Amino acid sequence: MTEPPTSVASGPGAWERRTSVFLGPGVREVEGAPPLAFRGVDLLGRPDRAGRFDLVVEPGAVVAVIGDEESGLEAVGPLALGLAEPPAGRVEAFGVPIALLPYYDLLSFRRHLGYLPQGDGLLQNLTLKDNVALPVRFATDHRLSEVEARVAQLLDDFRLRTIASLRPAQATEEDRRRAALARAVALNPRLVVLELPFVGLTSRAARELLDRVSRGDDGSERAILLTSRDLTPAVRDRVTHAVRVVDGAAIDDTKRESGWR
Repeated sequence: MTEPPTSVASGPGAWERRTSVFLGPGVREVEGAPPLAFRGVDLLGRPDRAGRFDLVVEPGAVVAVIGDEESGLEAVGPLALGLAEPPAGRVEAFGVPIALLPYYDLLSFRRHLGYLPQGDGLLQNLTLKDNVALPVRFATDHRLSEVEARVAQLLDDFRLRTIASLRPAQATEEDRRRAALARAVALNPRLVVLELPFVGLTSRAARELLDRVSRGDDGSERAILLTSRDLTPAVRDRVTHAVRVVDGAAIDDTKRESGWR
């Protein structure tokens, strides 16, 4: 059974020792269950026409879901977060159907899931530093010195320290994405959902940032679910499994391009 966050000592290793994804104090994860699974999900809300979406994100895997605007791709992220319920089928987090989580347990799950919304989701009235700090300040009970140390670490990890005082409108698209990704992994989650993370990035930046997000503070590999219109070649060898969404159904696309696993 996972537990809600508690204060821990500051310093190296402090954040990686805490449980960073949990479904709530009264909900048990299913032993051996994958971090995320879609089971016969109707992405399009058209049960008479659409296929069903089945996908499993295993621990440490980087799974890409590719599709166009009409495919049902845009429903994947909200369903993974429990922001919407599928008309048919179910979405599970660590073996537990997200739709069955009690309200406060669902909020706990969302707070401790790493999430990059389409675009970046940064608050325009805050600096990049304050955007990165949001989950650390408001979803933990750490002391101020511990919060500041964690934020400083994230700014260094994502190469934001020299521009941390800028507001999003003053920063480049790449730097805004760096800040949004730093915020997404601020609580060292085991599962991260990224919606169209590479739009507007150079190949070099896309590869660097995926590598950064894919590893936890202790060096272990996170489970990553990312959505994309068309996956950039620079990250294809980092993808464990890829599916293309066609009329709401998942079609295995892992070996479509040479060089994929």
